[in-house]
Amino acid sequence: MAITELRGMDRIIVPIKLEPGTKFVFQCGPGVPCFKLCCSALYLPLTPYDILRLRDHFGLTTDEFLLQYTEPFILPRSGLPVARLKMRDDAEKTCPFLGEEGCTVYPVRPLACRYYPLGLGIFRNRDEGRNEDFYYLVKEGFCQGLDSGPEITVDEYRKSQGIPETEEPVKEWAEIIMKKESLGPVEVPEKSLQLFFMVSTNPERFRRFVFESKFLEIFEVDEDTLSRIREDDLALLQFGFRWLKSVLFGENLVRRRKEVPEHRKVKPL
Repeated sequence: MAITELRGMDRIIVPIKLEPGTKFVFQCGPGVPCFKLCCSALYLPLTPYDILRLRDHFGLTTDEFLLQYTEPFILPRSGLPVARLKMRDDAEKTCPFLGEEGCTVYPVRPLACRYYPLGLGIFRNRDEGRNEDFYYLVKEGFCQGLDSGPEITVDEYRKSQGIPETEEPVKEWAEIIMKKESLGPVEVPEKSLQLFFMVSTNPERFRRFVFESKFLEIFEVDEDTLSRIREDDLALLQFGFRWLKSVLFGENLVRRRKEVPEHRKVKPL
């Protein structure tokens, strides 16, 4: 599949598995003729950490940020609900953070933007009982930065874009999505979908759910964890991901108390 076969908004995923040491060629910036064309008509899901960083960048509450900049979106393969970036209501459907000189939130840009033109996949190695990351290349017809820039390895590119530090906090979240995808077309209870969406998008609401509902009557949470998640949104996210794994898949990461009325339980998938 040669890039010369693509035109305009044509898009392909090159069916070649890339390793951290695999080299590719890419450049992007004001000097590239197609600069900013990839910042329109995006279907860009935001990770929970993306939401925290962008929210704090603008000095907004989570509710304010979600209302102004996002819309609900169902991930096609997993069927799980997330927040995606809401495009401007203009002819090109441009990113709300796009300015004349490029990205206006570049230091806190979403993880998906950092990865472009790479994509990330997670493979479950059942023999070794662990997940393995792999990468692939996305080619779009308008992109003139491919095959014309400096040669760089996948690992070097990831580091240059600040990917490891923005990806690590949401690795468990990505594992939840991957596991749901692997289950195929399994119907998910509406309550479970609501819980996933709350943890994935709104730490303020999740915190209220933990401390102001009957949550702590149902689940055992040690005092050290409670102290951290009262104040630290990132710690709250990590706790939320472990709790979702327990609720959705029956993993014993956040334990239920022994005496829990049956009607309060959420059945695992």
